[in-house]
Amino acid sequence: MKSALVVEGGAMRGIFAAGVLDKFMEHDYYAFDFTLGVSAGATNLSTYVSKMPGLSKTIITQYATKREFFSPLRFIKGGHMTDVHWLWHHSKQSMNIPEPGEKSCMPLFVGITNADSGECEYIQATKDNVDDLMVASCALPTAYRDEITINGTRYLDGGVADAIPAIQAYKMGARDITVILSQPVGFTKPEVKSPWLMQKMYKNQPALLEKMLQRASIYNDTLAFLNSPPSDCTIRVIAPDEAFCVKRLTMDKKKLLKGYGQGRRMARRYLKLSSGNGFRHQKKVAL
Repeated sequence: MKSALVVEGGAMRGIFAAGVLDKFMEHDYYAFDFTLGVSAGATNLSTYVSKMPGLSKTIITQYATKREFFSPLRFIKGGHMTDVHWLWHHSKQSMNIPEPGEKSCMPLFVGITNADSGECEYIQATKDNVDDLMVASCALPTAYRDEITINGTRYLDGGVADAIPAIQAYKMGARDITVILSQPVGFTKPEVKSPWLMQKMYKNQPALLEKMLQRASIYNDTLAFLNSPPSDCTIRVIAPDEAFCVKRLTMDKKKLLKGYGQGRRMARRYLKLSSGNGFRHQKKVAL
């Protein structure tokens, strides 16, 4: 029976997953056949499969809080609000993040949204494609003004089409799936508040527009899958609690460190249950 680790994105909310994965690494816990992530979930997993604890924490708390990454003023002037290209390449070079395959302990699949079809594509990260995959998967619509071209096709944030790729993990054969969320248990995504604005912005990309308008229903359908998994599948959910105070673009380092600590605590709970067979005979466990 294949097992998978799925990590949701969420920009700065990824600090929670960074805490979870650092605790996993400290305990040498790599009990999965493959990993699957989008956006910040993918970048978090890139350090996990490379067994490099602390890197994601540094990327989020030190580099992602710099003006080079986040700049509303630059956005007003026509540039990127969140320069994910700078963040990934600067982090990779500064901290010597290895390419997938050099030190990877398991495969990493990255979800990216096809700008023409509106569908999410899941591609295994390799030395040759990892840079484009990571930038594309983190390229928030509007906040990052470019769409990344890979083999002649335009891509953007994987979370647009599939924010929590747990169903995809199931389709890939996983029957024991651990999911790290970036929102508290009980959260549901609200419908788009201003669809007319989105329709104006993406009128020339009808398939992508349709997918963006469906984001809430897709997200909430995935939550339903997590809450009521198929009879042949076990789901384990690790999520922040209601005290989690990190938003998509939180730049307050104290809040980020608090969110990181919460991730570590939830991982400790998970590992305790795992080692003590607390998961036995349970189809769905939420932490």
